[in-house]
Amino acid sequence: MTSDNTNSLSWPRLFDVSRNCVAVKKNNASIVSRTRLLILSDPTELYNDPTFGVGLRKYLWQYNTENTKAIIRDRIVEQLRDREPSVIADKTQFADELLYTGTPTDNTTMEYNQLKMTVQLMTKYEDKVSVELNSSDLQKRVDAGQVAYSSFLGNGGS
Repeated sequence: MTSDNTNSLSWPRLFDVSRNCVAVKKNNASIVSRTRLLILSDPTELYNDPTFGVGLRKYLWQYNTENTKAIIRDRIVEQLRDREPSVIADKTQFADELLYTGTPTDNTTMEYNQLKMTVQLMTKYEDKVSVELNSSDLQKRVDAGQVAYSSFLGNGGS
């Protein structure tokens, strides 16, 4: 079975300027895009829904401990179970660093206070897809929020 019947809007690049249309992702790329959106969103940030989003931003300046990682993993699985119908949430596997080696207990060298995680998803179409996350993804969102807030205050982003 293949994932030929799942489509979603492209995120974060919503518009395809070269073709003058809204960008659409298909199949596994669609699942990865929706999952990244779900993981990188804070509750109430999108749709004004307090139950949508993992909320990684609040963990950005916390210590990178096993307890913190377990909380993040539980939150990701909970959100996938509630919000992503194309994924079998209970078969989600995590690996430290950005490379997935196939074992759920992969503990390669770790940089302290850096989020580097690969999330491997099993889709309902029996495909495995990976979502790579690192702290720079999250930092870009924080920086963009600060620039938008400064612009809102009339400081021009400075």
